[in-house]
Amino acid sequence: MNINEIKKVYSKKDNEHNFTHILRLKKNVRILKKNIWKINEDLLEFLILYHGLKDYVTKNKKDFDDQKVISLLRHNDNPKTIEEKIVFDANMLDNLDRQGIRKSLCIGKKIGRNKEETFNYLKREMKKAKFYTKEGKRLGREQIRRMRRDLR
Repeated sequence: MNINEIKKVYSKKDNEHNFTHILRLKKNVRILKKNIWKINEDLLEFLILYHGLKDYVTKNKKDFDDQKVISLLRHNDNPKTIEEKIVFDANMLDNLDRQGIRKSLCIGKKIGRNKEETFNYLKREMKKAKFYTKEGKRLGREQIRRMRRDLR
C-alpha cells in the first residue's frame, strides 16, 4: 500500500485514531530512536503506519509479511523487538500529552463518563504507564509530571 491508500483507510476512523495520530507517533519515534543504532527501519515504518490499522491488516493478512503482522499485533501490549518498543513508547508519549487528555475526554464522553470520571481514569492509567526505551523513560517521567499538573 502506498501512503495515500493508508491515509484513505485512516480517514474512515474516528478523530481520536486518525492519520494525525500517526504523524505525532512518527515525530515521537524520531526522538526516541536517536541513540539506538541497530534498527530495522522497514519494520519501524510499518509499525508506525499500520499502528491503528490492526483490524485491517488482520483481514488482509495475505498482503503483508507474517513477521510484520506478528510484530504489529503485539507491539501495543507486549513489545519484544526494539522497533516495537520504540513505537510503544511513542504511542504512550502521545497518550500522555494534552492531545491524549482531549482524546480521553472524547472517548469518555462517548462511553458515558463525565469529566471528573475521565480525569480519575487518566490518573489511574498514569500510574500504570510503562516505557521500554531509555529516552522513552526519561520523556515519560516529564510527560507524567506535566499531565498531573494539567489534571489538577
